[in-house]
Amino acid sequence: MAKPNPPLPPEVLAAFERRQPMEAIKLLLANRAGLTKSAPRQRDQTVGTPKASAPANKGSINPAKGLSPGEVPNTGSKFWGWAVVALFAYLAYRLVQG
Repeated sequence: MAKPNPPLPPEVLAAFERRQPMEAIKLLLANRAGLTKSAPRQRDQTVGTPKASAPANKGSINPAKGLSPGEVPNTGSKFWGWAVVALFAYLAYRLVQG
């Protein structure tokens, strides 16, 4: 669930009431910048808490081809490409012969 936005600071609301939207935006940006500067401090305090880690991947399926874990190698053949080309050639032939 998304976290709701905090309410606007009182000085921003006062700037809007004075009909000074540019000043209100500047105050809001300054306030948000101050919040983001304090966020790393809060994160540093919670670094010591244990978190559930994701299971380690055993590696890629085919390291020689450079595939990612879970990626399936391309198994297509040239047959289907030539079949599509032949189909288009046949359809073009039928269109011209009318």
